[in-house]
Amino acid sequence: MFACKFMGMAWKMDEIDRKIIELLRENSAQANAKIGKKVGLSEPATRRRIGNLVKHGIIQRFTIDVNESGGVQALVFISTSSHTPSEKVARQLAKEAGVGFIWETSGDMDIAITLSAPDMGTLNQRLDKIRLIEAIKKTKTFLVMKKWR
Repeated sequence: MFACKFMGMAWKMDEIDRKIIELLRENSAQANAKIGKKVGLSEPATRRRIGNLVKHGIIQRFTIDVNESGGVQALVFISTSSHTPSEKVARQLAKEAGVGFIWETSGDMDIAITLSAPDMGTLNQRLDKIRLIEAIKKTKTFLVMKKWR
């Protein structure tokens, strides 16, 4: 069971919370009443549960997946200079066109990102621009061939 501390009080996530999270992963725009019906709660109880999940940092943001029809997506792993904080590089990456998720990673690569573009030429231009960021030493790019979820 997932547990966390919040303002000195213990809070535990239960099976209903897990079901709510799974439903939100499938479609974060669902109405609270619809989610509540699926998990056996009223709309106000569902709203409170979701509010608690946000308040305790379990749900960090609500977002959308965009269908990049005909577009190109890639996972890019980035190695940075040891003297530059990853957070600084992440802030620079967040400003670049096509950059989606940004993660700090372990191992020989420091950061992983999703990068999208309407076509391969634009993806390559965006990657070249990212490589110009001073603290970036090396990149490894993997094209996304198929997405299931």
